[in-house]
Amino acid sequence: MPIDSEYFLELYANALNSFDSKKIASFCLPPTIVMTDDSKKVLACVEELENAVSRTIAKFEVAGIKSFVPKLQQTMRLSDSLFFSKMRWQFFDTNEQLRFSCATSYTLQKMPDKQLKIIVAVIDDDEKKLAEVLARAE
Repeated sequence: MPIDSEYFLELYANALNSFDSKKIASFCLPPTIVMTDDSKKVLACVEELENAVSRTIAKFEVAGIKSFVPKLQQTMRLSDSLFFSKMRWQFFDTNEQLRFSCATSYTLQKMPDKQLKIIVAVIDDDEKKLAEVLARAE
């Protein structure tokens, strides 16, 4: 398992738990694709990424989600600069109660400075549960 992607995903989890949309978006390389079975969004620039992250984080806050705990399930090298990682995210509320979990797969690209960036995120399962939680926040 490539150490680069493990370390990256740990940093990404820390960014998510900061609820800082600029920091979270900095882990992505535009254009970034976010997909579920029902939708595909191409976020073409940093501003689109930050706005999308900001909207999602606001919904999580309204829904009472206060922390995200990652469980790395799989990582593999696809090429010299591309990696695939699958995470199971656990979403906890203010009482530290597990609200739900959701698997997300990431395609990561290694940049010239050796940093990894998300280029594709696929919500693999439980997207309907995630959608329900976020819809209640609207």
